[in-house]
Amino acid sequence: MSIVQKYKLEFTLHVYDASLQSVKSSLAEFGENLLVVVSEGTQKNGKDFIIKINAEDPQLVFDICSQFGRIRSAKIDQDKE
Repeated sequence: MSIVQKYKLEFTLHVYDASLQSVKSSLAEFGENLLVVVSEGTQKNGKDFIIKINAEDPQLVFDICSQFGRIRSAKIDQDKE
């Protein structure tokens, strides 16, 4: 029996023209407990989304997000469930 390691990811994604729904739908199948919200401190040139997700492959999540914009202030913890 193989135990799959999961990670809790929390990061900010700065985008210029992506919608919240497009980011959400792109990530939905790659993790659990997905939360995507617009940051209150959103800038004039684009938007900041705060993303939280539990995933098996953090790099895959970051690769998908990098297609929308720039990843900032990422935090990765092992999920202890």
